[in-house]
Amino acid sequence: MALSMSSKILLNNGAHLPAIGFGTYRISEAALKSLMPTVLQQGYRLIDSAPLYRNEAAVVGALQSLQQYGLQRSDIWVASKLPPIAQGRDKCREYALGIIEKLGGRLDLLLLHWPGVQGRKPEDPEQAVLRKESWLDLENLYKEGKVGAIGVSNYTIRHLQELLTYCSVRPTVNQVEFHPHLVQSDLLRYCKDHQVVLQAYSSLGAAGGVAAVLQEPAIVEIAGKHQKKPAQVVLRWALQLGIAIIPKSSNAQRIEENAKIFDFALSDDEVATISSLNKNKHYCWDPTNIA
Repeated sequence: MALSMSSKILLNNGAHLPAIGFGTYRISEAALKSLMPTVLQQGYRLIDSAPLYRNEAAVVGALQSLQQYGLQRSDIWVASKLPPIAQGRDKCREYALGIIEKLGGRLDLLLLHWPGVQGRKPEDPEQAVLRKESWLDLENLYKEGKVGAIGVSNYTIRHLQELLTYCSVRPTVNQVEFHPHLVQSDLLRYCKDHQVVLQAYSSLGAAGGVAAVLQEPAIVEIAGKHQKKPAQVVLRWALQLGIAIIPKSSNAQRIEENAKIFDFALSDDEVATISSLNKNKHYCWDPTNIA
């Protein structure tokens, strides 16, 4: 099936995740409020949020105005994340219930934001204990019908292997940094093999790496061939790898451009060329040393 703005990816719990969503990291509440009409008009049907982003009120405002766009709440996925400060039995549950209430009483996807706990050393063996307790809390919330799907973020293969030894509800999503300078092929393969959807954040390289990624000569050349922007080529590349994406922007024009990636396709050689730019470079956070 051809990719489109309405494309969805089947999750292991039977739900269908929008292949492209809108990321809200580092967008102020006021800015996000003004951008949401563009987001909805351009066809984005997933909003990725988190308490750490401090803009949830704008997400709620957008949900309350859906009828203006001929939409219902069931047309939209809202995702959020449990912050590292909220790890551990009961603490995770209490914090999660607060998120759900703040976002209008319904949450489609809830992720553990980080495999570690704020305030603890990365090598602390309690990291594994606390994230297990957190996951079991998420499982209970899912079984109670309080969230539509649960998953993780920034989990390495090792963290996923550990999780799969004790979970009774498998994670549906692993949201990680993924872009042409950080092509996590082994992680992507592992996720596919275990029916976990890899969802990419910082698809263009994050604040410190956007220019470096988008100015890669190979990407610029491919963009010219297709008469597209380098960012559009990079987003299309991720989708063709089978990755869900949540590009973010504070610029309405770029939000529109990021949605216009379905009228062209990259060849297998072009996909391979972009993948070959890998530098194993994290522009965000590196979770590999979390015990």
